[in-house]
Amino acid sequence: MADEADAPPPPAKKAGALVGNLMNGVGIFALTLGAVVVGGFINARLHPLPDLKLDKDGKITAIAPVPSAAGKGAEGGSGKPSLYYAIDPPLVVNFEDGSAVRFLQISVEIMAHDEKAIDSVQKNTPLIRNNLLLLMSNRNYQAMMSREGKDKFRQEALAEVRAVQKKEGSPDVDDVLFTSFVVQ
Repeated sequence: MADEADAPPPPAKKAGALVGNLMNGVGIFALTLGAVVVGGFINARLHPLPDLKLDKDGKITAIAPVPSAAGKGAEGGSGKPSLYYAIDPPLVVNFEDGSAVRFLQISVEIMAHDEKAIDSVQKNTPLIRNNLLLLMSNRNYQAMMSREGKDKFRQEALAEVRAVQKKEGSPDVDDVLFTSFVVQ
């Protein structure tokens, strides 16, 4: 009998163990959710997304954030947002590479900071397409495969577009961008 009296009593079962674990899980979930929401808010404040506007005529306007007073006046067009005009459909020409006939397809977008320049490009698209097609048809296949060849061609295309703009008495465009460049 003495052995039975010396033995420790069996541990009592906790009636609220399930409820306690459930409350701990809900508490951890609430803290995690709060951290994610606060982190997202801080990220949105530190890194705002740029605003874009698409006009009915296909022009995409990037609305730049308002610069501080210290940054104004450094460049003439830096305060204005960039405007883009896509020349559709893509330009396609064929040219010879030895005995093989190759095809070149390029999607072109014109970038400017002046609305009048984009309007002029839109108005003169047939003339610009013609000049770019003529420029494209005189290409060497090997030269078109290198980055330097593509960049040289882009500079020549920019000169062609600027020549049309000058002829029409319109403001200059800032750049010509190739958004798709396929050679077969």
